[in-house]
Amino acid sequence: MSRVMLVGVGPGDPGLATMHAVEAIKRADVIRHTDGCGTNLLHFASPEADVRAFESTDELVQLARGGRKVTVLFPGSPYAFASGSEIATRLDRAGIDFEAVPGMTVEMAAPVMSGIPLTIEGRANSLGLGLVKGAETVVLRLASGWWEAGISKLMSDGRPAATPAALILSPGLPGQRRVTAPLGELARKAATYGLRGDALLVIGPGVEMAERLDSLSRRPLHGHRVLITRARHQVEPFRRELADLGAAVIEIPTIAIRPMPTDDRVREAIANLNGTALVIFASANAVNIFFQMLNTSGADARALHGSKLCAIGQETAESMATHGLRPELVTSEYTAEGLAKALEGWEMEGMRVLVPRAEVARDALPSLLAKRGAEVHILPVYQAVCPPDAGPALMKLFAAEGVDFITFTSSSTVVNFVRAFPEDKLPAVLGDAAIACMGPVTADTARKLGLSVEIIAREYTTRGLAAAIAAAAVR
Repeated sequence: MSRVMLVGVGPGDPGLATMHAVEAIKRADVIRHTDGCGTNLLHFASPEADVRAFESTDELVQLARGGRKVTVLFPGSPYAFASGSEIATRLDRAGIDFEAVPGMTVEMAAPVMSGIPLTIEGRANSLGLGLVKGAETVVLRLASGWWEAGISKLMSDGRPAATPAALILSPGLPGQRRVTAPLGELARKAATYGLRGDALLVIGPGVEMAERLDSLSRRPLHGHRVLITRARHQVEPFRRELADLGAAVIEIPTIAIRPMPTDDRVREAIANLNGTALVIFASANAVNIFFQMLNTSGADARALHGSKLCAIGQETAESMATHGLRPELVTSEYTAEGLAKALEGWEMEGMRVLVPRAEVARDALPSLLAKRGAEVHILPVYQAVCPPDAGPALMKLFAAEGVDFITFTSSSTVVNFVRAFPEDKLPAVLGDAAIACMGPVTADTARKLGLSVEIIAREYTTRGLAAAIAAAAVR
């Protein structure tokens, strides 16, 4: 029998989750997420984990009795709402061991992110969460449509209309927005901006300090929603780069990486590495999965000691470095043509070349090298498949708020994204969203599929793409 982890994921910004929460997600082979906690921490989950929405405590009991490592995710902290304590009580009655992992609540996080101190020596010494009379600072959750009612209740309880007040939209997320005004004018001011949705109301002296203490709104991507479509296991560096620039990041992977089986073709390629003069890695995924295959076959990086190594793009080279390899050549252009040009000074006649890559990819590189006399062997090491939940998630996103920027880091992410929508509806669905691509090959794919590409990163890395988006946002 295993322990069930009841984990608070914090207010929504993955950067505010605790280390304990992240470790519980990494270790789990079953993850269930409850309403409101979002999915922005699921890139920490094992690719083999069974991840779904929470259904019932009975299921948790059965899984734990079967020895599965179960983690249940809650918004904020697990006991902040009744559902967490109810689940814990039922687990206890069933004799199931459990652990509650506290998380930061939105009431604590959002005011700080907006530059609002909750207590100030000599001016605000008491804090109330909810409709608390007498507290100098009050923090109150207000559901969409209940803003005016909540404000009216506070004033009828004796709060002066001139009390400094703030409404925080999307509280606890990097893209949260703040509207400040005297309490009696706040609802009207928020309405003039056309704002709606669940919000956090903060009243008290600390609101007057928001303009000076709010560092989040000074970032170039503050207030901008950016969609990441790359594979879930590769999301984290890119998400962090965008969040550091102030973006509200939405993660909907349109590809999942599935390793090819270690078949006779793989074993033959590994057995012939001694006679392979050049190995060209086309992507970070190709590097990592090739090394998995090496390890499965009982070999390691030493099998490549007699081969020269090339990487297409800096991210590929960085992935090689994690395996202790330093390529002789790293192309600055993320294209087969760029690599072929960089190899112009190399004698290719009769050279055996191995190219580990995706099952479906352009034939430009092997064709160009073969014309120069190289013996090119293509080794498909992975498939890029579309996750089954990508289409419904994208339709839901664009039917609601949409985004300001859509990012594509490979041609596969573009192809699967476009397939999610009816062809004649795509322009209307996307609205004013700007398309940002990590390199020219991806951009060409997007254009061929009818998308207008506004941004192409000069540096073909996620870091370069994030910088290009930030530059476009401030123009």
